[in-house]
Amino acid sequence: MNCAYSSIDAFKDLRVGTERIKVLRVIGQAVGQLVLDNSTCINAVKIDRINAKLLDTTDHLFRNKVVKQGTILKEIFYVDPEGVVRFKSEKIPFMLTVDIPGLKPDPFIEVQNHLLDIEVDYHLTPPRYCIPGCLQQKIVAHILVVAAEWTQLDVVTKADFVIKPKIPSSRVVYTNIYW
Repeated sequence: MNCAYSSIDAFKDLRVGTERIKVLRVIGQAVGQLVLDNSTCINAVKIDRINAKLLDTTDHLFRNKVVKQGTILKEIFYVDPEGVVRFKSEKIPFMLTVDIPGLKPDPFIEVQNHLLDIEVDYHLTPPRYCIPGCLQQKIVAHILVVAAEWTQLDVVTKADFVIKPKIPSSRVVYTNIYW
């Protein structure tokens, strides 16, 4: 048989140890979609693959909005007219706006960027005679933008419970339980 008793007076000797920590409190987050269109002159007969990744970014904070500036690095692996595999890289600047309700410009705000996915679609016009080829590309990327504020919190790190139940003798009821 289990018995439980609870009273406000039972926890009057509760001793709690706290510690103040500095944490990031999330204000809001949103996914921004970036779409870029780019054309490149290239002496290629075939594109092997195009890899794209997000490089350095700079965030500008406004009321309820984050404006993100940065660079996308594209690495193009292609085959030239002589059959040799070549490599070319490009840096494409971009600007993206993301709405985050409740955001206010503050020096204690930190913005984190997480690239969720990036895809490249392309169309190659091969070179003809002495005219170089043209590589037309569309880049679509989804970036998770998280705005957080540095704040201090008191956290319970230790709790010592001294439980002293007080049951008046007039309230004690004895019962016989048969199973």
